[in-house]
Amino acid sequence: MFFSCASLSNSSFFVPSINKQAASGHWITRPSENTIIIIGISSQHVKKDDDISEAKEDAARKVSMYHGIRGYIESFHNSGVNFFDYISDSKIELDYDTDFEKYIDQLSFDPKVDVINIDKSVFVRFKYSTASIHVDFTASLNENGRPNWTYSRDLPEIDEYMISVGFARNQVRLKDTIKKSTEAAAARLIEDMSAQIMSYDKSATGKGASSMIQTRSQGKLFNFQIIEFWIDPETGYVYTLAIAKQGN
Repeated sequence: MFFSCASLSNSSFFVPSINKQAASGHWITRPSENTIIIIGISSQHVKKDDDISEAKEDAARKVSMYHGIRGYIESFHNSGVNFFDYISDSKIELDYDTDFEKYIDQLSFDPKVDVINIDKSVFVRFKYSTASIHVDFTASLNENGRPNWTYSRDLPEIDEYMISVGFARNQVRLKDTIKKSTEAAAARLIEDMSAQIMSYDKSATGKGASSMIQTRSQGKLFNFQIIEFWIDPETGYVYTLAIAKQGN
């Protein structure tokens, strides 16, 4: 969990065009004052209207997450003597309003500059008006164009906000990989603010020692926002940089 000493400035960051973001796989969706930027994603359909409708629903889901998420995460880690004895698994339950229709009409976009097709998917950049902060953050990139925050380095500092990085391996559809990475970022925030060790067991044998740790986390987030995400061009894995405030 990361809190800042100083955070925002009044300078403006130049956001590349949607074409350049798609080419690099580095998507910048940080909010400005009173507006958040959301990428809605759909599978490619025969009719363009169907693409937009599905992308709007995906964006409306993210608006709903912005307004509040309750989460429950249970993790299990077991390690033994041998390398292959290590087992790690987790159960994630995120609860947020599923009445997406009430947000859809509040989403705006320019069909000329905010829509692009990528890998049998359609990306639409939407704006949603709300009492948001302005985030002025320039990600540092390595020589391959990968943001350093994907390694949890050079993370931004924003007053009163927590920061997390979510990650997901390939799902059947790119849309699902991005969704899973987004949910992983939310789960990480909840884990960071409320992790509890439920049980710990360490036993020794003649061949070495083994241990088992089980943790449970639960909590509420609000103002959850994706400020950047990156799609690895080689693997298709997705990394998500998110911010949120801790709810009561």
